[in-house]
Amino acid sequence: MKPAIDHEALSGALHALGMLDNASALSAVAGEARDEAEAIRAYIAHERPHLLSCYDMETLVGLVTALLGEGANYPAALEQSHSR
Repeated sequence: MKPAIDHEALSGALHALGMLDNASALSAVAGEARDEAEAIRAYIAHERPHLLSCYDMETLVGLVTALLGEGANYPAALEQSHSR
């Protein structure tokens, strides 16, 4: 039996890092994934592939999974729009 993926925590962590662009895409990959790490990898590969030019996939997975247990104490986003 595959472990349940906490969709709310996963989307919260991705959103906190500025990586959640498409909640329905996250739901689609999370439904097919064996675990949260696999869901994160699939989401990044399909929805945020440009991040892989700067970051290692496993580093990104580690950042997101580290936030899964952090509740509302999220750090600033990786991707933010800055207006000057």
